[in-house]
Amino acid sequence: MASFMFEQQVAAPAETVFEVLTDHGRYAEITPLRKSVLERQGEPGPNGVGAIRVLSVAGPPLREEVIAYEPSTRFSYKLLSGLQVVYAVRTTPTVPLAGAAVVAVVKVGVKQLLSGIASESERRTANG
Repeated sequence: MASFMFEQQVAAPAETVFEVLTDHGRYAEITPLRKSVLERQGEPGPNGVGAIRVLSVAGPPLREEVIAYEPSTRFSYKLLSGLQVVYAVRTTPTVPLAGAAVVAVVKVGVKQLLSGIASESERRTANG
């Protein structure tokens, strides 16, 4: 089991950061993801509770379902398939002896996701 945490200062309002964080369909534009697809819309649509997103970098895609959506304050999802991840971030590698490599890849991916969300939020804020 491994865990890590990143803290990112963002010069944008919480509403903007939340909007970027929960805009699943645009993740591939602001992160290293090859593909991000909203498989099912949620409530409030499209990115709210019940939404299922499919994220692909390499290997099997991650399928996640949104389980909490409270604008500007809380966003949670559960993993339906793919890498075993609990978002705080803890990972249990599924391939023996490759644990360190899996943790390194997940860590870089989460850091890049946060950086992409921060950059896009700040860009939207600057452009009004």
